[in-house]
Amino acid sequence: MTPFDKAILWQREHSTEPFEDLLAWHLRHGLVHSTPSVFLLAHEAHYSPETNTMTYDLPPNSWFVPLAAATGHANPIAEFLRVATRPHEWAAWCRHNAFRIHAYPWTKLAARVGLGGATSVASVASERRVA
Repeated sequence: MTPFDKAILWQREHSTEPFEDLLAWHLRHGLVHSTPSVFLLAHEAHYSPETNTMTYDLPPNSWFVPLAAATGHANPIAEFLRVATRPHEWAAWCRHNAFRIHAYPWTKLAARVGLGGATSVASVASERRVA
């Protein structure tokens, strides 16, 4: 079963939102990444560590991954950090259809999976100063 097929099956078994609607929304507003070993959907949001919530009325400081699937030894976290269009302060997701947000500092995740350079929050701050 491909990661794409796994994601469809998981979404249909654990959510009332149709997979097709979730995919279409991310095609328009977020990030869709699909390879033979990893499938994921992600979008930018504002994460508040004080309340452990995501909002969309403030400038984004995080990526939220609502759905990811992989095969074999593929690491969807490492793949996500590699393909995200720009790093943010946080990367977040929910596990096993629980509504609790698990958010991690981008730089710690990047270091943990062996990524560096352009995946650092410092590079984001520098981009913002230039803009």
